Amino acid sequence: MDTHIQTRNSAVELKARITERIQELAQATDAARVSEDMQRYLDMCSRFHQYSPCNVWLILMEKPNATMVAGFHKWISMKRFVRRGERGIAILAPVLVPEENEDGIQAEKLVGFKTVYVFDISQTDGEPLPEPPNWKSPEQNALLTKRLMDFAESRGIRVQVKELQGETQGVSMGGTIILSPKAGSKTFIHEIVHELLHHKETKLMLHTERELEAEAVSYVISKHFGLDGLSSPNYVALHGANADMVMKHLELIRNTAAEIIQALETESILVS
Repeated sequence: MDTHIQTRNSAVELKARITERIQELAQATDAARVSEDMQRYLDMCSRFHQYSPCNVWLILMEKPNATMVAGFHKWISMKRFVRRGERGIAILAPVLVPEENEDGIQAEKLVGFKTVYVFDISQTDGEPLPEPPNWKSPEQNALLTKRLMDFAESRGIRVQVKELQGETQGVSMGGTIILSPKAGSKTFIHEIVHELLHHKETKLMLHTERELEAEAVSYVISKHFGLDGLSSPNYVALHGANADMVMKHLELIRNTAAEIIQALETESILVS
């Protein structure tokens, strides 16, 4: 049989397998979204106030190790209580007054700011907050990691391994990837996809879309190379995506995954 036809058929078969993986991820993502643990965690997240960049800086200047902050009464609503003697973190809250615009519609007018106080979870006691459903895939495959290193280098991407703050496993910085020593091989793939897709675009993308594309591609590739313990459905659900969004990005996910798989398999033959 003609070699060109063999290669072409192989590529077609690969894309078909990738499509199955993407459909599998889409279904699992919706299942993750409706799980009890996920619902409890997302409900908790929705009840926390989102702070402005200015207030984030004020919080970090006052308490650099803060992880989750809320006002005194908000903590009570979460069945936690600020310990006696704890000092609040000062932030700015807008002062709004009701106003009727030219069309007679009631609105609010910003007239200034006032100082209010929030407290970090470390300053409270009470019922434990729900933990995020597992989203990490820590399995490390030495041979796959070596191939990924070679692939990244061939694409002009520098890779550094060093400790990262908090729960962060990897960071894509546009030309450089920083990986935690604890990061699994799937995280490495995830950051490579960010490098390939999300630093050269001229169009604006939602954070959810970027994370969906990176995680879906890394899930497909990780499955292809036999990694276990993948928690991608939870990760995608935690970023607000659902099955419809996964399938909407099917073509880009499939093509990117196929490109990387074929490159890794070709390069693996050359270095073996």
